[in-house]
Amino acid sequence: MKRKVLLAAVAALLIGLPQGALADGPDFTIGASASYGYDFNDPDTDGGGPDSSQNVATYSSQEQAESINIDMVQLGMSGDRGALSYAATVSLGDLAALGGDSADGDVALQTMSVTWDTGDMAITAGRFGTPIGYEVLEPWGNANISRSRAWQSQPVNHDGLTLSGTADVVDWMIGVANSFTVSDFSTAGAGGNDNDDEKAIIGSVGLTARGGHDLYLSGIFTEEGDDTDIWMLNAIASGPLEFAGMDIDYAVEGNIRNDDTDSTDTELRMWNIGFYGGTAVSSSTALDVRVDFTKDEGIIAGTDNILATLGTDDYQAVSVSVTGSIELAPGVAARVEFRHDTSNEDIFGDGDEMGDTLNTLQAQLIWHPEAG
Repeated sequence: MKRKVLLAAVAALLIGLPQGALADGPDFTIGASASYGYDFNDPDTDGGGPDSSQNVATYSSQEQAESINIDMVQLGMSGDRGALSYAATVSLGDLAALGGDSADGDVALQTMSVTWDTGDMAITAGRFGTPIGYEVLEPWGNANISRSRAWQSQPVNHDGLTLSGTADVVDWMIGVANSFTVSDFSTAGAGGNDNDDEKAIIGSVGLTARGGHDLYLSGIFTEEGDDTDIWMLNAIASGPLEFAGMDIDYAVEGNIRNDDTDSTDTELRMWNIGFYGGTAVSSSTALDVRVDFTKDEGIIAGTDNILATLGTDDYQAVSVSVTGSIELAPGVAARVEFRHDTSNEDIFGDGDEMGDTLNTLQAQLIWHPEAG
């Protein structure tokens, strides 16, 4: 039933798209991404081969390499009526399962919220994107094809209520949500939107300094099943730089997540630091680089926690991603990326064994025209 309702919403959006923005109606947007990836390790995942979850985490589709994948098709609608504004996005494709609680995973209601601007603050209720993290689920919202390891541990969206406002150069937000994310994979089974009566507290503070440099802090705390406390803190510094005659956009992201489970008296902690840099090579081409370091400590064996994929070993990993892109037409771009990962442990599927290095090559086509 849920899928039929979502598909009906998609059809309604498609019917409205050619009409564009009505005089007193909503604006419609569309974004799409397709990719092809090659994993030089060629992990054997058939017939009980070695675990390749760390390989898959580097793929654009988060599913498989050596295949043409539809990463995402997203339809959006937004508008306002006086002090009230509304927005919704429906996503399809390989990444849809990460953006909603759809039973089959190929269609998801990623966001749907209403905001009331009181003049002093804004009150938002519904399903909204997470305030945490530099990267997003939408491929066209990221400078690189693959995503950092920090993104793997962050929430995607929330169901809840937030209060937000602006005071001079400071933006702030505080809110309450059902749980860590809408698609909560720490819940046994297919995931649940609200698996207990506990709620998550989320918040963020942003500061804009001189020269366009920004500092952004965000965090979340929640209790899962009256047994596990989960908290995450994230900090991002970003802005423009000039180096060797080039204009460079930079960002530095720090991220830490902690899962503390009472029943087993164990604690899991993952922290990351990432460096992003990008520059326009010409009016239609760009080059972006990301370097990130991850340390994963205290892995809990035998659980379905999204971080518990490596048995009982701690690990450290470094990844370097270089992405080149070219604009083929307004709103349409092609890009290619080479990524190298290395770790102090054998965490990557490598043929029919496990290895400590991984190399991938990916190509991607994205289409994201402006709202109309």
